[in-house]
Amino acid sequence: MRVGIPKEASPGETRVAVIPAGVATLTKAGLQVAVESGAGLAAGFTDAAYAAQGAAVVSRADALAADILLQVRATPPANGLHAGQTVIGFADPLGA
Repeated sequence: MRVGIPKEASPGETRVAVIPAGVATLTKAGLQVAVESGAGLAAGFTDAAYAAQGAAVVSRADALAADILLQVRATPPANGLHAGQTVIGFADPLGA
């Protein structure tokens, strides 16, 4: 199963859903981790830090194609979700 960690699309959002240290936990559980290039930069984490922990650094399209999306804000991708895809993140339906 593949987990995608995209760069947050919400204006002003500087957090990332998973820090590099968390990648090791996911891969140990048997998951493949795909991190969008630049996803952690605003939070101070480089692509190299994610790769060092076993993540594949990929394009946005590749990260969003994963079976499970881990996001800070649980907003579906602009092109929609595919059948069976799961999005995990904070829901704030009344927020801006």
